[in-house]
Amino acid sequence: MTELTAYEAPATVEHFTYTDPTGGRLVAWAEGLAAAHRIGTALCQTSFVPTHFRGKPEEAAAAILYGDEIGFTPTQAMQNLYVISGKPAMYARSMVALVMSKGHEVWTVEKSDAKVVVAGRRKGSTHVIEETWTTGRAQKAGYLNNKKYTTDPQAMLYARAASDVCRQVAPDALAGIAYSAEEMELAEDQPTTTVRRAPAKAQRAKAPEPELEPTPAPDLEPALAEERADTQPAVVDGIASAGITAAQSKMLHASFNDLLINDRDTRLTYCTNLIGREITSSSDLTKAEASRVIDALVQDVAEKDADA
Repeated sequence: MTELTAYEAPATVEHFTYTDPTGGRLVAWAEGLAAAHRIGTALCQTSFVPTHFRGKPEEAAAAILYGDEIGFTPTQAMQNLYVISGKPAMYARSMVALVMSKGHEVWTVEKSDAKVVVAGRRKGSTHVIEETWTTGRAQKAGYLNNKKYTTDPQAMLYARAASDVCRQVAPDALAGIAYSAEEMELAEDQPTTTVRRAPAKAQRAKAPEPELEPTPAPDLEPALAEERADTQPAVVDGIASAGITAAQSKMLHASFNDLLINDRDTRLTYCTNLIGREITSSSDLTKAEASRVIDALVQDVAEKDADA
């Protein structure tokens, strides 16, 4: 009699279940964005919010979401956050308030129109961080071109010192925010490359046509007046470009004098901040960059004359 082999059923294939790797965070974030957009749409049509959010519900929604991550209500976020070129920033006093609300310490050591010293200490730590900002440091950084450093230097120096301390003491409380609103306002106030017609008083600052035969001209710094423009091309990122002309060099020197900016380092810092790369001498400027700096100086001279 033939033996029969017992039948074995095939192994059961388990049912595949998809697991959201985010744990549902993206869905919740999307729902939060929709809610923030509704709130932002309603608020940015009112005079309650700052002008940079009015009529911009998408930017308002982004600010509300970011504010929610660091503990702000929607209205607090729109009042205390500042966005420029896609970079969020927070006013220095708001930084201090937020950091202190988390149990960290921030205090003022010294405060005057010429010097502000702010100190801070992380919760549970004995290490004290101290930052000092003076008018000299602000000048070296190129900030004195901003009128606020003339009308309210104490507040501006405090903003820089306090924000520096907060970012070092509790970057987690600020969600790693990289800028204070005061810093971003300085960047926003920088002259653009748009060529504007100067008022009558500033006509003397109009850049002349480049000379066919360049002659020696004063540099940004009088001590280097022997440098001759147009003799060497300017090299930027390995690419040679037409260098600053003698006529442009004269114009730079004259315009800086009109603005009473006589310090060599301040002049070079002005150019560096405007061009976006380090300038160690006027001969580093390309012809196009020199034209851009001249346009900015002409505008500054015009505003100075208008305020006079």
